[in-house]
Order: sequence, then structure tokens, then C-alpha cells
Amino acid sequence: MPSSPTRIMFIDDDAVTCRVMKRNCDNANYVCEVFQDAKACLNGFKKDGADIVITDLRMPGMSGFELLSELRAVDEDVPVVVMTGYSSVENAVEAMKRGASDFIKKPFDFEELKIMLERTLKSRSLRNENKLLKRRIGQKRNRFGMIGDTPVMRTLFNTIEKIAEVSCSAILTGESGTGKELVARALHDFSPRSEKPFVAIDCGALSDTLLESELFGHEKGAFTGATQRKYGLMEQADGGTLFLDEICNISDTMQIKLMRAIEDRRIIRVGGTTPIPVDVRVVAASNQDLEKMVEEGRLRHDFYHRLNVVTVRVPSLRERREDIPALVDYYIKEFSERYQRSVKGFDSISLQRMCEADWKGNVRELKNTVERCVILTESPIMTWENDGQISDEELLSAARFSESEFVSLEGLEQEYIKHVLKCCRGKKTKAAQVLGIDKTTLWRKLRRYENESETV
Repeated sequence: MPSSPTRIMFIDDDAVTCRVMKRNCDNANYVCEVFQDAKACLNGFKKDGADIVITDLRMPGMSGFELLSELRAVDEDVPVVVMTGYSSVENAVEAMKRGASDFIKKPFDFEELKIMLERTLKSRSLRNENKLLKRRIGQKRNRFGMIGDTPVMRTLFNTIEKIAEVSCSAILTGESGTGKELVARALHDFSPRSEKPFVAIDCGALSDTLLESELFGHEKGAFTGATQRKYGLMEQADGGTLFLDEICNISDTMQIKLMRAIEDRRIIRVGGTTPIPVDVRVVAASNQDLEKMVEEGRLRHDFYHRLNVVTVRVPSLRERREDIPALVDYYIKEFSERYQRSVKGFDSISLQRMCEADWKGNVRELKNTVERCVILTESPIMTWENDGQISDEELLSAARFSESEFVSLEGLEQEYIKHVLKCCRGKKTKAAQVLGIDKTTLWRKLRRYENESETV
């Protein structure tokens, strides 16, 4: 699939120069938006952004120097090329000092400008790659974009290393929220296919008809509403990786069609007749026991074994509790920066509770919990009490009575309310939610219990 065309913003107060630039860019397949006013350009950039900005320096109103400063305040990385026809060297040097990426003298040859644009954009791409690499290297206990230093995670990392460099299909298993898509991305990012697309789809969220159209694409007029040709995800992922999440939800019919496409390395768009060659690595994932589904006839054995060249099991958070402090620390930094909160961390008791919690939603649940705490905290040191959630075992462990200990319903209610309040660590609002009553009703009942106690 062709990449998106380069988006250029061009500013010059001369209308003729703008028209010529627009025409040349159209012929060269650039998307160019021209402006004769620097303020209008700045407003457009704040709204839509651009891959590169080319501006004159001498303009009425806001000058090119002023625009450069404003652009840098919005996006410090966007390449800005300045044009100058006055005292070229001095102005160019000054512009470079203020953060311009390059300069070109007016009048200029468009072919010369094209070479400069490609050079500038390539330089920006390399800078972005270096930043990403440094960020990955700098993250403590961060490998393949994942945090973990426990034995099960080291085993997972070693497995990723072994199979990333080959293009075999793989199945990722593990509970929901363990990070199966992160593993799939790691298999792609550290493979020879890393320069090509990584495309993901949740197979459980679509009907057969929609899934077929999404995967294989469709031709114009293939069905009602198909007003134009659509490229399927397998075609978009050509040369790269296709991640099929929740493959356990794919019907028999779609399993057959998908298996044939993977084996033949060809697809046919819905409504089409021409086979289209595709080269994709398929990584599938499920939170269910696929072998059991095959035994029970709920998943085709040929489809399963076509994908199951290698199985990678992603461990639950309960199997690597020692990683929880590092994960918590990572998410605190991420969300405190995102939401502009001055947060240092959790108190020791809260962190201990986090390490002991079940986390049935695994890393996803932990991440959401930290995010919620960062948003709601009013202190640099946060507290966490399992969000007041009470397990069924805690609630059912209320006092049990033998035949010789029969009590009235009112007495049983009183005992149960006190038990729930204890489980909620004295928090009346949470206790009222668990009991299914409003806080005022709970307060009145507690006052009555206290008065009865004093009367006795």
C-alpha cells in the first residue's frame, strides 16, 4: 500500500509564488496548503499540523522569524525551511539559530527544493528513531517494550528473541489484559519485517460479513454501501505482520477462507475475481484454551495447526508479582506527566496491597487503577485500598449461626451491616453501595444500633 503523501504548509505574501508552488506540489504528489498570511498558517498548523513548513522571512504582520518561534512552541520537532532573498547568509544563519531546519534562496528551482524536502524529512525520521531507541534503552527493566525481570518474563523475552527473526505463524495464549498485543508488536518490531506495517484486528468484534470485508477488502459495488474499492487489512499488512486477536470467535466459514488465504498467500476481494498476492506473518491470540476448543469441535483442527507453528504463553500478573512495583512506578510517571500531577508514588502499605491483589484483569487492570489514582489524588503520596472492592468470600464470611443461636432478622441485619462496614474499612459510602442502600439510610441504622446499645 502506498504511504500517505507528504503534507506541506507554504507561506509567502506573494500570490503568484503561492500558485506556482501549489501547482508544482500537485504535480509531485505532495499535499500543499498555501498561505499569504503567517497568522493564518499558524492557526492552520495548530488545527491540522503538517509534515514540513516552508516560510518566507520578510512578510507584513507576523514575520517568518516570529512564525518560526510560534511553530516551535507548538511542535518542537516539525521541520521548518525558511526562504530568503534579502541578505541571504545573515538571515539564514539567524533563522538556523532560532531553530530552522534548513534554508533556500529565492528564487529557487522546485527540483532543488524537492531534494531539500526529502533530505529534511529523512533527517527527522532518523531523529525520531534515535529518540525511540534511547527511550527503550533508558527504561529500567524494559525489554521489547515490556517491563519485567521475573523468571517467567525472562523466559518470555528469550522466546521472543528466538522467533522474532523468523516469519513463522504464532499463537499467543494468556488471560485478558496480560499484554498479548505487546508481545505481537515485539515479534514484529524486532523482526526483518519491522519496516513494514503492523496491522491488528479484534476478530470477536465483527460479524462474518464485516470480518471478511475487513480482512480481504471489497470492490466497488460488491454490496449495498460499497461505493468505492476498499483495501483489506491483509493487503495493508503486505510485507509486515497481521495480528488476529480473539481468533476463538471466528466462524467455521471464515476459518476456512482465512486458512486458504494464509496457505496460498493470495486473497480475493469481496466482489472481485482477481487473486492478489500478499506476504504477511500471522500472529493470533486468544484468552481461551484453544486445544480444548479443537477437542470439543468448536475450532477447526486444520486452522489451529496452520497457525500454531509456535505457541507463546504470556504469564498473568499473579505469576510475576515481583514486577508489580516496577510497573506501578512506570505508570505513575506516565500518568503524572500526562495529567500534570505532582505524584511521587504510593505509600508502603498500599504498594504491599497491590503486590498481594489478584488482578484478574492483569496488567490492564493495574494500569487503569494507577491512572485512576493519579487523576483523583490530592496528595503526592497516594493510598490504595483495593478501591473498596470486597471479595465474595469476605462478604460470605459473616457470622454463621447454629440452631442454638437463632436471632431475629433485625439482629442478623445489624451483624451483617457491621461486617460489611468492617470489610470496607469504615468507609460508609462504599458500605452503602455494597449493601444497596443510600448513605443516609445506613447512617440512621448505625445511629439506631448505637442508641439501642446505650439503652441496654
